[in-house]
Amino acid sequence: MTAPHPAGDHAGRDPERSRIPLICPRCGHEQQVVPGGPERTVKVVHVGTGREACEPGDLARAPDEGT
Repeated sequence: MTAPHPAGDHAGRDPERSRIPLICPRCGHEQQVVPGGPERTVKVVHVGTGREACEPGDLARAPDEGT
């Protein structure tokens, strides 16, 4: 087994830095990236539901922008 690289992982991420969450601009809930592959595209989904779309109830509670 090899020791972790002191400058970060293979993607250049620093293991000491905390991960910045993705927040949905429509409903404000946390999202995550689902990696793609040769036959799939990368998707951004809501953590709680695993769906790309916001839940209708979440949109009703979202703050209005600019009004």
